[in-house]
Amino acid sequence: MQMDSYLDTASWIWTSDAFGLNPSSYSIAIGLFTRLLGLIYLIAYIPFLFQICGLIGKDGILPITSYLEFIKSRAGNKRFYYVPTLLWLHASDKALLFLIWSGIVLGVLLMCGVFPPIILLLLYLTHLSLTSAGQDFLSFGWETFLMEMTVCLILLQTTHPFNGFGWICLNFLLLRFHVMAGASKLLSRDKAWANLTALSYHYLTQPLPNTAAYYFHKLPSWFHKVSAFLMFYIELIVPLAIISPPEIRLFVFVQLVALQIGIWFTGNLSYLNYLTVVICTILLHNRYLEPIFGPQIATTPSSEIWYMIVSTLGAFLLFLQVTSFLYPFFRWSFTRRILNAVNSFHIAYPHGIFAVMTTKRYEIVVEGSHDGQEWQEYHFFFKPGDLSHRPKRVAPYQPRLDWQAWFLPFASFHSEHWFQQFLLKLLEGKPEVIKLLKHNPFKEKPPLYVRALIYDYEFTTCQEKAETGNWWKRKLMGQFSPLLQLGNRHKNSPWA
Repeated sequence: MQMDSYLDTASWIWTSDAFGLNPSSYSIAIGLFTRLLGLIYLIAYIPFLFQICGLIGKDGILPITSYLEFIKSRAGNKRFYYVPTLLWLHASDKALLFLIWSGIVLGVLLMCGVFPPIILLLLYLTHLSLTSAGQDFLSFGWETFLMEMTVCLILLQTTHPFNGFGWICLNFLLLRFHVMAGASKLLSRDKAWANLTALSYHYLTQPLPNTAAYYFHKLPSWFHKVSAFLMFYIELIVPLAIISPPEIRLFVFVQLVALQIGIWFTGNLSYLNYLTVVICTILLHNRYLEPIFGPQIATTPSSEIWYMIVSTLGAFLLFLQVTSFLYPFFRWSFTRRILNAVNSFHIAYPHGIFAVMTTKRYEIVVEGSHDGQEWQEYHFFFKPGDLSHRPKRVAPYQPRLDWQAWFLPFASFHSEHWFQQFLLKLLEGKPEVIKLLKHNPFKEKPPLYVRALIYDYEFTTCQEKAETGNWWKRKLMGQFSPLLQLGNRHKNSPWA
């Protein structure tokens, strides 16, 4: 009798709407989320068509062939484990573009609802292949976030009715992503976050500000402190209510989406805000979506054996997610070993963005010269350079070279291999790399010399902008790189 009581209670928890654990009550949201995820892949992959060859192609900044050869020489047969990519089969520029076009086509098929489990699996393999081979240029958190969503959705969509463990993994991922975003800021012990002044700097120092950020930066300090407090509330407290009845989950949806809209309005975080809004749709109960999309059609149940196999995989994934969630709080050695073992597959990664707030904006400005006396600047498409260049909205497009350049001031020139290679490509005049820049002052022939200077950038005041037309002002801080030229003609050249 007591066992029957336990089973009845467990069954009620799983099948009722009191805790949001019954995926059948969210079947419309799951279908909507699946199609929207296809749109996200489309948004993520189309920009690669214009960038991938210049970034990791044969004549790109970090050629993938050289990278894979290096991994093979160091890892041997284990290379497939450390760098799981289909590009081991062929790593030419055509293979890269084939991978990109495959992602685009698969994204369209997912949007159309064609065989979701199979298409999702192929999308995961495609994005895993690209991310594993992308080196610095595909090392951003939203790549992993996208793959984690995809894996959860594969488990969820593989059975009928929708798999319960896949559903829990997806909800827990949403909770984990937000809570870790807030917790990482506190765990870093950064004073700017602790005293709620971080947003006084954020609008200026974020990777790619937009026009709204220029004006938000000028708002009073009390506004920034209130904004930071609300952000912590939404990231740390609100997600805890995800395991709740439909009415509360709807309230959670509204607040999480509102946070993403605010971040989107004042910044350019690639497709991250769009991706986060898309996963938030799983919070919407059928009762709220049926008036728009109509009732769901019943499907034939999967076999019990298949359901148990998928549930076992789902339970293992949930274990990995919980381990990833606990690791920043409890850095046990065995949890680190577990996460390291699956790290290359991007299925349970500790999240957290802007954990430490930068309070100054340092920009690296690249210059070239034919004689070492008269210097001309290269201009990036979106990162600050030209003082009169208005900070613009670019998201969900991600100019990955511009983004990577934002990290340069946090390290030394000699530790940034990709930047050294970038300057080398400028000296060689490689067209694939030149296309990644907005302005090349050396169209006739490449410069004999290049150098990189570091500047302290600030927004102009409204009065200064009215008088000069400039959105930025800057002060030279010094030289970031030595004077460089090809071959052995300069003793400081890293290529000597």
